Amino acid sequence: MIKSLTDFLCQRLAIKDVSAGKREHTLELCTAILMMEIALADSGIDPQEHTVIVDSVSEHFLLDTQQANALLLLAKQYQQDANSLHDFTRVLNQELTREEKNTVIELLWKIAAADSVIHKYEEYFIRKTSDLLYVSHKDFIRAKHRASEVTG
Repeated sequence: MIKSLTDFLCQRLAIKDVSAGKREHTLELCTAILMMEIALADSGIDPQEHTVIVDSVSEHFLLDTQQANALLLLAKQYQQDANSLHDFTRVLNQELTREEKNTVIELLWKIAAADSVIHKYEEYFIRKTSDLLYVSHKDFIRAKHRASEVTG
């Protein structure tokens, strides 16, 4: 069941333009990959982080829990094979508005804060992602404060 669901999501979310022979990740997959990256930044996915990720993916991409878990499984596979974040942030830069990029940064802060401790590597990763998405320092800090209001 999970394999067929993962196959479906691979077809629906992983590739945009198959006809050109070009693998273009979708915005859902790219966002999920960043979420997995932040969860793994402090050496493992805490159960609270996993819950926040599943809930965020479900809410923001209108997926049920099973679909969200399959997307995250796919994202984890892509994340493990990735050499850099540029392929994923490039897609987000092309597809998202400034406000939507700020929302992505806020989601990353929520995941980092889910276990009540923001590790220095989590903060570094969010800063790096924020820079790659051309999110201003002011918006970076606002996202952090909004995330801490929700989690804390």
